[in-house]
Amino acid sequence: MAKLKCTYKVEEWKEEVSETLSSTSKIAAVRAFGPVGGDIVGQVNTFYQLAYVTEKLGNYNGYTQVSGRYGPREGTFLVEETGVFDAEGVRSEMTVVPGSGTGDFEGVSGSGKFMTSHGNAVESEFELEFAERVEQA
Repeated sequence: MAKLKCTYKVEEWKEEVSETLSSTSKIAAVRAFGPVGGDIVGQVNTFYQLAYVTEKLGNYNGYTQVSGRYGPREGTFLVEETGVFDAEGVRSEMTVVPGSGTGDFEGVSGSGKFMTSHGNAVESEFELEFAERVEQA
């Protein structure tokens, strides 16, 4: 199991309200992307559903596609996220979606987490297991 640390910088965040439930609660859809650095270097594309209880408190879930390079490995994999947000920041648990790896990330599995304050780069920790690569002659 490899322990990795990555930093994701949100370059674009597009949020659209899907449904207003009351004067303070709503459901919104988000699409965000930006570069990732650290142990994995590449790009991140994120798709979230946010459930606001108040203007600054709620839950979210969604998926993040990680595209990049880790050492000699290059490819993509999908991460499922669930988390909470409040006025202080965001906390998330992540799980690699089984079978989602492509290229040298084919067969990757594992999980991760992050905690961050609003407006800062997201520093994530992952524990990933990589499938053995078969060298072709």
